[in-house]
Amino acid sequence: MDNVFAKACLAQLSASVWQGTRMIKSGLMESLGQNSDLVKARKRLINPELLGPIKTAVHQARNNVQKHALPFPVTALYLVPKESIETVDKTLRHYQGRFWSGVEGFMENYASAREEARTVLGDLFSETDYPDDVRSKFNFEWRFLALDVPAKAGLLPPEIYAREKEKFQSLMEETRAMAAEALAKEMGDIVHSLTERLSGGGKTLSGNMMNRLKEFLDGFDNRNLFEDARLAEIVSQARDIIGGVTSYGLRYNDALRENIARDMANLKAVLDGAIEDIPRRKLRLAA
Repeated sequence: MDNVFAKACLAQLSASVWQGTRMIKSGLMESLGQNSDLVKARKRLINPELLGPIKTAVHQARNNVQKHALPFPVTALYLVPKESIETVDKTLRHYQGRFWSGVEGFMENYASAREEARTVLGDLFSETDYPDDVRSKFNFEWRFLALDVPAKAGLLPPEIYAREKEKFQSLMEETRAMAAEALAKEMGDIVHSLTERLSGGGKTLSGNMMNRLKEFLDGFDNRNLFEDARLAEIVSQARDIIGGVTSYGLRYNDALRENIARDMANLKAVLDGAIEDIPRRKLRLAA
């Protein structure tokens, strides 16, 4: 297999948010008449709305990175095509700004919110649940990493090198399968939603639906790092289907809408078949 890291790198996004919850101690549960073996409860230490903007920034950051990247078999890592590295970096800088802006808003209200919780929680309130340096519980950072098969000229003895090379090849096969499945499912979801809208009447069709499909098709070549010929052919078919088609035409031309709906339904069936044919392999990184 060609080394995919000549065409891409890994991005590692690390984000942490103080959750503002704590398990209720079993002794206290029993004093409230609850069987602590059967009931496990958590208490909210603070108004969760104060943490909402921070958590939203993290969630949206991950979603937007996924639009330009591919999944990787190691948690918190994304495979980013080299053409998208600057876009991903810019995206993360944007959401990093939103994240820390949310943290500043939270810090401004932390003391008063803790006093509010003292009243709301009553006997469940405990000063020790609240960090003095709560800001240290928040973090948002990322890095770009290169990964390659171990070099023969390194320190590894031949037997260990052979084993590590096999692991690396297995990692790449798993990455290939995950990438194909992710691209096919993403396109399938878009096509399915578009087909439903087309079949349910043109007035419900928004320009955003067509834009989602066109954005996917425009970015596919960069994300098709493993040069999946079957997916490339399906994408080519989709481009032929929607070439020159506008949301306005789909809303007010019944014949066009019916033809596109039929073609999209057929395309969805082909995508479903492609997903079924993707080999399922479980990654083994143990020695």
